[in-house]
Amino acid sequence: MPQKGFTAIVNKLHIHAMRAMATTEVHAGQSEAQFFDVYRREASGSLTFLDRKFSFDSALDYCLTPTLH
Repeated sequence: MPQKGFTAIVNKLHIHAMRAMATTEVHAGQSEAQFFDVYRREASGSLTFLDRKFSFDSALDYCLTPTLH
């Protein structure tokens, strides 16, 4: 079942809007997100967690900065 929530894709990096619930973290809409997780899409199609940012702008900057992630 597909997960609902906001995801932005920048090249091979995915930004997922997330929020914390009592015992877990769940996908959220962009306006209700508490943080943004950044993942890299691997050749196999799986996602590898890279970093957590607390604003969409900082997550986008992270994705656009030319580094080795």
